[in-house]
Amino acid sequence: MAIDWQIKTIAQKSALSGDSFEPGQKIVCLIFKDPQAAEIGRTDILDSEVEDFSIPGEPLGRWTRVFKDPSAEGVSVQETMSSAEDLFFSLYEVEVSLAMEESDALKHLLGLMLERKRILRVTGPRRTSGSQTYLHAKRKTEIEVPIVDISPELMIAIQDTLSDLVM
Repeated sequence: MAIDWQIKTIAQKSALSGDSFEPGQKIVCLIFKDPQAAEIGRTDILDSEVEDFSIPGEPLGRWTRVFKDPSAEGVSVQETMSSAEDLFFSLYEVEVSLAMEESDALKHLLGLMLERKRILRVTGPRRTSGSQTYLHAKRKTEIEVPIVDISPELMIAIQDTLSDLVM
């Protein structure tokens, strides 16, 4: 069964200050694992608030977006895929120790989704264990994506904990 998650759009206001975002402002999107609740969360804050924000768990990823006018046309498919792409690459930029299983599962599932959308392309033979090498054509870079055997329990946990990240 193919799963196609849609990455939620940016929040309308900062999780730290509660200030509404204005078009053109830089917004930082943070994903983290809350070790006490065993959930993955997402929060959006102003770029200027990053130093004052204490992430409520172990960081998994981070990316910056420019806030667009919410009264303009709806979020395009390209913008949604860009958010998925940003999330995917941010998982490789943050050193994770305790949440390795969840991080690897996210890399694996997002890699498959981006391959399906033709953003990533498999290089070399298709593998069933270890890692799969993908080429990101726009960046002209190769990236190793862990192949994760996702058990029904892990899939249920991921679906439950990703509610703040994806729709």
